Amino acid sequence: MADDPFLQFAPEDTEVRPNAEASRLLMGGPVVLVTTTWRGTPNVMPLSWYTPLSSDPALIGISVEQSRHTAEMISHSQEFALNFPKRPYVHHVQYLGGLSGEGIDKFEATQWSTFTPTSITSPLLAGCAGWIECQVVEVTPLGDHVLFVGEVVAVRIDPASYDEDLRQWRFGEQDDRVLHFLGGNRYSSLYHAIEARLPRDFEAPERILRERVEEELELSREARERREERVEALREEVRRGNVVDVDDLELDLADDDVLDLSKGAILRPPEEPEAPERD
Repeated sequence: MADDPFLQFAPEDTEVRPNAEASRLLMGGPVVLVTTTWRGTPNVMPLSWYTPLSSDPALIGISVEQSRHTAEMISHSQEFALNFPKRPYVHHVQYLGGLSGEGIDKFEATQWSTFTPTSITSPLLAGCAGWIECQVVEVTPLGDHVLFVGEVVAVRIDPASYDEDLRQWRFGEQDDRVLHFLGGNRYSSLYHAIEARLPRDFEAPERILRERVEEELELSREARERREERVEALREEVRRGNVVDVDDLELDLADDDVLDLSKGAILRPPEEPEAPERD
């Protein structure tokens, strides 16, 4: 029998945070670029506050701050599109988040190419991983935001980014992976999947699940040990003054990995330029 939660204190290694921090804990999903148009003028805005609401009919909710120009435009147009940008467009996404479409043409500022949607009038952004077109069916003010409920009227994907068989985003280091928003100016991508294993009918679930946790922790310890060994090997090569190809090591150095590079030569692949301007 599980311990009575009402008789247990919170773990000592946890911390209480302000209520407003709840939205940050929910971050981590793919960022979208919301496009809409009103009276012939298009607009685009990055957004991370969205959620599926229903499968039949297919409904999606997006939460937009009431003071945003986008909120006003969607209220008039009664439609919007969600565009899922790929990793090379991380700088474009951050740049668009700092602009207001009320005083500037964001499409002109970024020179981002568009193409014609299927069922609405809002433009779709080229070079994205997926697109969802929606018509607004309900609008609800909630605090300092407005919840727009959109009925999905068209969906399009790039097969290089979305696995149609598994019905999920692809993962790895390729440039056609979607961007995941972490907060501020920090983003991430999916690099690998973790498959869950359920206890079988004849197994005691509490014992099997406990063993699964222990296995995962052991794998994490082994990964850290391997990483430390590779970092130390890198330090030794640098100390000897040897040429080291960091890309071949497949080593992602953390901020706290301090290496003295004065005695060695570090080879890296050429840095990727920022996403080029589109015609």
